[in-house]
Amino acid sequence: MQSFEGKRSGEEEIADSKLFELVVAADEEALAEGLSPKQRGMATVLKVMKKLGHVFVMTGSGMSPVGERVLAIHRSLYRGSDLAIGGIHGGIYMFRDIFARIYIPFGYGRMSVNPFELTDFSEAQLRWLASRPQDEAAFHDQFIDIFDFAGALGRLGDYKMPPKEAQEMLQLASFQLQAAAAALSVAFDFRGAIQSCLIGAELSLKAGLAAHGADEKERRKHGHDLASAASAFSKGSQAFDFDRVINTIKRLPQYVENRYSPEQPDRMAVGHIVMGAQYIAGEVARQIGGYSIRSAMSPPVQRTYP
Repeated sequence: MQSFEGKRSGEEEIADSKLFELVVAADEEALAEGLSPKQRGMATVLKVMKKLGHVFVMTGSGMSPVGERVLAIHRSLYRGSDLAIGGIHGGIYMFRDIFARIYIPFGYGRMSVNPFELTDFSEAQLRWLASRPQDEAAFHDQFIDIFDFAGALGRLGDYKMPPKEAQEMLQLASFQLQAAAAALSVAFDFRGAIQSCLIGAELSLKAGLAAHGADEKERRKHGHDLASAASAFSKGSQAFDFDRVINTIKRLPQYVENRYSPEQPDRMAVGHIVMGAQYIAGEVARQIGGYSIRSAMSPPVQRTYP
């Protein structure tokens, strides 16, 4: 909390309409300065209060009534998702034929993780999922894959920091995997997720190769051939579950062939394709990061999918 000066006499009487105009103008200034929506809240308060004659502003529980009104008006201009701090990474899980997002938040210090609290399933859907042991186990598998990728990407807890080039490629992979998850959860045509998730899996494998010291020329030799990249990566990672990864790759469409084909997989097939790509990315990340959240889950969770 910051300590600051109080209010000017009579300032509470400023009309909502006038305050709204000041807030919109201040938000436009903050936008022009390059601040994101989540950064513009307090910037807008500071700008408006300065125009009202304040040099300082109280924040936190001691914010002045007008400051609270300014912040409330600003928040009303945006959705909660616009102002959310966000997380490290996210993915998708398909329960029957319903897609639910899984998100991994930023974490500092010690923290407990409940997979059921990090998804947008409804309470009724969570109870339904928990009543089906095989589906619940598959959900935990996907959560672990997504968390392990986020752990290596964000250097959480016991995950080792990847080499710089591998870190950059993991970030590129995360963009693609998140795009696939978004396509499944909000896009009008879910088939757009296929290309993104295949590139996400490819970049993850190539991040693993980069972590092993392979240069760009060597990585490019594999093109879009996931099996080739997985085979090369497995030679430097004994713990890498090569057989399971290859079996997963065999169930995925070919990137170039899929791009130009008018015939596309149906809804449930696309869900399995994206979850397969998430598994590949998670398995690579476990080798790079040298750790898996699975070992810390209680009771221990055994992989069942894919």
